[in-house]
Amino acid sequence: MKYTTNKKIITYSSSLLSIILILFLIYIIVDNNIIFPNPLTSILTFFNLFKDINTYVILGYTFLRLIISLLISFIIGGTLGFLAGRFYYFKLFLKPYMTLIRSLPLAAIIVIIMVILGFDLSPYLVCMLILIPIIYECFLNGILNLDKDLMQVWKLESTMNFTVLKTIIFPLAKPFISTAFVQSVGLGIKVLVMAEFLCSTKNSIGEQIVFNANYLEYDKVFAWSLLTIILVLILESLPKLITYLKNIKN
Repeated sequence: MKYTTNKKIITYSSSLLSIILILFLIYIIVDNNIIFPNPLTSILTFFNLFKDINTYVILGYTFLRLIISLLISFIIGGTLGFLAGRFYYFKLFLKPYMTLIRSLPLAAIIVIIMVILGFDLSPYLVCMLILIPIIYECFLNGILNLDKDLMQVWKLESTMNFTVLKTIIFPLAKPFISTAFVQSVGLGIKVLVMAEFLCSTKNSIGEQIVFNANYLEYDKVFAWSLLTIILVLILESLPKLITYLKNIKN
């Protein structure tokens, strides 16, 4: 079945329109501008955010936290996933740890993390606790699903080294690594903003949501939430955009 571009645009636009209609329906039902502001007001407030230089400072700090958290998570999760894929008993050893991390009640553990690390550093660790198991699993599956025949060939011809990793392992595992990025970057920014919210981290989207909510400025709360959603969509689309640009060049 062929999916034409026009049909895709119409379907996607219909979906966006339905979301806007649902928001207006909720606004009419609630009938309280303080609790649920007019969606049009929230959209105007969203565009007004970009007129304030402080918005770009806040975005910069949140992005920096996300990049640092992602980088550390990829180093730890990727390394552990690669080793677990290569050595069965190492995978078996790590299994209880990964199960424990996934099962941690975040709402409870974040209080302990805040006491130990303080309000500024806590969002990093909270974000990494969520991302490391996801990245680990993607890298593990990537290694386990490599072409067995090809793996046997390089084992006979060469030992594990950087060249083998660069020319054989990573290209074959690329789909799984790409999946790790897409899953972790979208979830990462959502978890990070939540952690910033709970910690009231300085110069953060979470802090702005807390501040505006305390002063009952819910149009700004919705505006910052909309900004977060758009950031997630943009970041999750990066791998497809990069692939598309590469295909154009070729």
